[in-house]
Amino acid sequence: MKKLSLASLALTMALAMTPATRAESFNYTIDGANFSADLTFTTGNDPISVPGPNPAVDINAYVVTAVSGTFDIAGSSSYTFGTTPTVQASNGVNAYNLTTSPDSKFIFDNLLYPEYAEIGTANGILDSGGILLDFSNGYELNLFSGSFGTSSAGNEYFYFADNGNYDSNNPVTDGNSGPATDDLTPAPEPGSLLLLGTGLLGLAQVLFQKTARQRYQPVLNA
Repeated sequence: MKKLSLASLALTMALAMTPATRAESFNYTIDGANFSADLTFTTGNDPISVPGPNPAVDINAYVVTAVSGTFDIAGSSSYTFGTTPTVQASNGVNAYNLTTSPDSKFIFDNLLYPEYAEIGTANGILDSGGILLDFSNGYELNLFSGSFGTSSAGNEYFYFADNGNYDSNNPVTDGNSGPATDDLTPAPEPGSLLLLGTGLLGLAQVLFQKTARQRYQPVLNA
């Protein structure tokens, strides 16, 4: 009976982990004098190839489908939110072909470039379009960079803009008016979760088989 319970538990855990392997998630933090954030970017599972800072050289990008976490704009209240879908960008967009928001206030493409974080290239994880969020109360937030893309400033700053008090392109600065420090890390590791889930499924199968054999094994009279 104990083995059957263990098998059921392993199977339940494996099935519960399966959806988490279908998408990539990245933790993003930035700590500036006028803007700070601790966010989780959820993206599609497969990267797409788009032109990079040198249009002749393609790089891999992920489409950000949702964001959750907390951000704080100096002079305003902190805002903590659950998983919020990004505003949908047009098909085939890239850093040089951006979507205009329905209210015509923002341009965006929702593309994330994790490889730039790995090689430590300034704020190249986002392009000049960046990510656009539209919250249920009508508040919009655009996060982007001056790294590359259409009308890119070509600098190392990260920017934010909204449809409220901060509707201009505001560079996120440190205490000396330089670029604020940001960090992007994978979280969780879908490959590891997939291996763990597969292992638990295997364990469940073995335990079920052992339980079945013991249940139907004939008892010999002495």
